Amino acid sequence: MKKYITALLFLLLFSRAAEARDVLVLLKGNASQCTIGGTSYVIRVASGGTTPAITGSFSLSYAGGASLKAGEVSYDMPVTVTSQTPIIINGVSYHGTIVFEASSSGFNIVNQVDAEEYLKGVLKDEMSPAWPAEALKAQAVLARTYTLSSKKHGKYDVCAQVHCQSYGGVASESAAINDAVAATAGELLKYGGSPAQVFYYGDSGGFSASSKSVWGKDIPYLQARPDPIAYNSPNASWQTTLSMQQIANALSASGVSVGYISSIRPYARDESGRVQQLEISGSGGRTLISGSQFRLVVGAGVVKSTLFEFGAAGTYTPASVTAPAQPSASARKSSPVVVDRSTMPQKDIDKLYWMAQNKIFSVQELVSMIGKEKDYPKFIAEGEARMSGKKTPAASPAPPPAALPANGASAGAPQFSMNAASGSSVTISGRGSGHGVGLPQWTAKALAEAGWSYRQILDYYFPGTTLERGN
Repeated sequence: MKKYITALLFLLLFSRAAEARDVLVLLKGNASQCTIGGTSYVIRVASGGTTPAITGSFSLSYAGGASLKAGEVSYDMPVTVTSQTPIIINGVSYHGTIVFEASSSGFNIVNQVDAEEYLKGVLKDEMSPAWPAEALKAQAVLARTYTLSSKKHGKYDVCAQVHCQSYGGVASESAAINDAVAATAGELLKYGGSPAQVFYYGDSGGFSASSKSVWGKDIPYLQARPDPIAYNSPNASWQTTLSMQQIANALSASGVSVGYISSIRPYARDESGRVQQLEISGSGGRTLISGSQFRLVVGAGVVKSTLFEFGAAGTYTPASVTAPAQPSASARKSSPVVVDRSTMPQKDIDKLYWMAQNKIFSVQELVSMIGKEKDYPKFIAEGEARMSGKKTPAASPAPPPAALPANGASAGAPQFSMNAASGSSVTISGRGSGHGVGLPQWTAKALAEAGWSYRQILDYYFPGTTLERGN
């Protein structure tokens, strides 16, 4: 028995060690100076020599070549700082080790830290700790997968800036975030045995986009999908007004010059309703640019997504979050459920969501079905029977769920105008925020509130992927 327990403990410890991995985070590149501080930290220089334990702070500056200077003392890089407590760099506390390495015109400041500790410092800037635990878990899995999938900056895994993942160190941790990281420890989203390419953003506006339509690369598990639930968010709808001169100046600064703009219109939309191409006509000619390029050139904070039109907002509105009406006695009879079957998608999982959106299945029924791939044909047959009047639709339960499927999406993508804009200024009306590919975070929040698990959320937005531990 004792040998068995010893062996079991060994396996547990070994598996944890196998899952553990440090990441290299580029805090700042080509720095010329920085401040370092902490409690009882030790500095090791290139030759291997170390300083006595130091408490307090001091400034380091670049001294040319591969040298750093602190007052009259010089250190040859790479310089490594270790401590049992967080190390403070430029006022921000970090777990792990800090390394100063020579760069082309200064020095790089690098945080070598356990991946799980790193994640605790990034999630807060991506998702509020006050959001549901299942949404935070989904975000933790995606952030981990993104971090460990490939190196984003040469030999470094990620940088600390927003275009990688904003990293706030120890100050960004919270109990809810730490719990989400711990609950999903080591879990990665994989496709074909390798970490998947994962993306996430703020708000889909009701319909996510495919990677092909946004970036020109067709990834099987990053396809356009309607949100399966209605929700409210700060960017559910937005509107901005710009002068044609502002747009012309922004385009010119990016190398696109058409002179004085006479008109601008959507030239093509993708399957999600997003502007794929814009046609811009002006005194200097006519040109086509992608909707994504237009958004980035004008400003992603101004044109919040490519799900927009010119002029007043269109008629598309997702279903509001309301409680379902209790069916009457007559409604419980075996009469056919009238829906337009021509809009039913081909894939089994999409058929189930379509049926839920058309109230063939309740939200609770749908939640119980997700992930049971072998039973999808049986579930679909049940739905077909209900639509044919051979089976009675389930009565809506009481109390009602926290949210309902967004019926507005069941008929397809949001319908936006293709009208052109002209004149001295233009009003742009849109929905959602962000690039539109992968997980929309506000939808994840709504799904978690409606009882979906993080596995179900990830399964919907990244179909065909698997959740696995380790690299």
